[in-house]
Amino acid sequence: APEPTEAVADVLSVFGTTYGNLVGANFNPGWGQATTAVVGDEIALTGLDYQGITFGAQDVSAYGYIHLDYFVEGSTSLRVFLINSGDPAVEDAHVLDVSASGWVSVEIPLTEFAPVDMTIVDQMKFDGNGNVRIDNIYFGGTAPADNSGDNTTPVAAPEPTEAVADVLSVFGTT
Repeated sequence: APEPTEAVADVLSVFGTTYGNLVGANFNPGWGQATTAVVGDEIALTGLDYQGITFGAQDVSAYGYIHLDYFVEGSTSLRVFLINSGDPAVEDAHVLDVSASGWVSVEIPLTEFAPVDMTIVDQMKFDGNGNVRIDNIYFGGTAPADNSGDNTTPVAAPEPTEAVADVLSVFGTT
């Protein structure tokens, strides 16, 4: 896989030789899958049906994306999930393109994983088929600005000027 170039201080690494593995992460938690997982310099998944990664809850809300590199062989389907394993568990997936040959690098905006709570992400999952190699899993970038309020004083809508007889009002005070 290509070597990442982001500064170590700017990422939260889950897996990879460049930034290291997240302390306490389990890359083969044994969820009853048929997938054979071999973890070395990359995560090699043979006969993928699904494969999980567990770790202590991480607040990734300050990051803008999750990065990963993947290589597929004989795969027609591959998705990556972010998960909150609480009660109830919440997970959401992003479909990865399996049509490319060679290593593929992606940066998936965390907004694509709504409704997962980015302040308590504690698992990831890959599902699909074929043989897949995964490397350089990390959170990076900056979260988009919260544009829910622009710190301006609200202004009332202007009063309509049409004659009452000329309109059919659906809602309003006039």
